[in-house]
Amino acid sequence: MDLQTLSRLLKDLITVNDRVSLPGLGGFVTELAPSVFSDKAMVINPPFRRVLFKSSETWNDELLENLYADENNLSIDDARKELTLFLKEFRNDLNKQKSVVMPGFGIMRATDQLDYFFVAEKDLFIYTDSYGLEPLNIKILPKKGTVEVLSGKRVSLPSQPVARPYNQSKPANDSVVKPAPAPKVKPVKSEKKKKTNIWSVMLVFLLLIIIVVALMVVFKDEARPIWEWLLYSQEERELLRQMGQGI
Repeated sequence: MDLQTLSRLLKDLITVNDRVSLPGLGGFVTELAPSVFSDKAMVINPPFRRVLFKSSETWNDELLENLYADENNLSIDDARKELTLFLKEFRNDLNKQKSVVMPGFGIMRATDQLDYFFVAEKDLFIYTDSYGLEPLNIKILPKKGTVEVLSGKRVSLPSQPVARPYNQSKPANDSVVKPAPAPKVKPVKSEKKKKTNIWSVMLVFLLLIIIVVALMVVFKDEARPIWEWLLYSQEERELLRQMGQGI
């Protein structure tokens, strides 16, 4: 393991992951940054992903060990041992020198209080969704523009003559031919008809109910066998008949 290999592996991993651990030190995380102005608001930069280093990200996702083991045909344990030894030296150099350049990736820095932070390389590209987008330069107009204020008033447009075929003769009085007015269509009173039909159905239904109730009251004795036949089974009807005879 060397610094060049570490930088390459971190760049490959951070391109497809939002977080990559640096065991024993912390972790690299990415944040999506929107389009911003730069150079005195004369250039619009496309959106990008910025890389930050956080010492609080202590849990190890093992992405670095797995990639290093695959590339060098090593077991995970052997890759972890080599990486641990190298990062121990990397941390000692960072604490002493306060700055370590990671080629093609950025610079790791340390404060006097041994707090670590990362400065990404200016040309570091890890956001594939913005591939092909370039900064847009803004041009200043040579003259100050004016803004038209709408009054909100209705303005009638001038009438235009109706176009005529080339070989058609011009009307004698050179007047504008007005189109015939569209025939007036009376609205269909469908809503009123629907309401009338509903009230008619309800009235008929109410009359039927009144007639049925009246017939039941008037012919209650004659209709009793029918009701018993509808409401009771044969055994129940026989029982009722015997009770009636006993009474």
